[in-house]
Amino acid sequence: MKGNNKEMEPRKLCEEAWQEIASKFPDFKVLAKGQKLKRVAKNKDIIFEIYFQASRYNCEYSVKFIPHIGIYSKSIKKVGINHGLIYGGDLGSLSSGKPHEWWQLAGASYKCTVEEVSKLIKIHIIPIFDYFENTQANIDRILEGSCTSASLLYYMYYFAGKNKAQQYFNKFLKENKMKSRYISFYESLKSIPTENISLSYSEFSGAIMIKFAYLNGIEIEK
Repeated sequence: MKGNNKEMEPRKLCEEAWQEIASKFPDFKVLAKGQKLKRVAKNKDIIFEIYFQASRYNCEYSVKFIPHIGIYSKSIKKVGINHGLIYGGDLGSLSSGKPHEWWQLAGASYKCTVEEVSKLIKIHIIPIFDYFENTQANIDRILEGSCTSASLLYYMYYFAGKNKAQQYFNKFLKENKMKSRYISFYESLKSIPTENISLSYSEFSGAIMIKFAYLNGIEIEK
């Protein structure tokens, strides 16, 4: 760290920490004074992002931030699906098992936080990004593994086709605690004209994914 963090404004302290973390990942483009790190996959379609969000409650004695991870597809964004997001979450959820964990920079916490966040990104996040560099191997890994996320359905459909997407959809339903609600909602769509089913409005968490599946002929296996 270049300066004394006790003398720095919370925003400046965050920016210095973010840039220090960014320096450990030279293959990423650094944007917005370190707040966003961006890397484009070899296929030029997939984009990997790490975004640092500062707490609105930051003050002299408490300066916190939370890292968000996002994997986007330009082609999926182009067709207006989920803003192109195909996988993501906060760093805690994807690494340490502590969802929505905020990281402290004030006082003596600075050095430890920069080191720990950098380590978690290197150990847990970079490998995820690397999986998405090899589409076919990644599709097989997703179908065979335990990773389930609603947004991955769009990835499976556009990059692997309807059959693989249907495999993933049913795997997702089987392992999800909202399975009954999802199936009930899917069945209810059958009584609605397709032109009245909107992918721009979400009735509840996961509803857009269910509507996407229905509209694209992805079926629930009995």
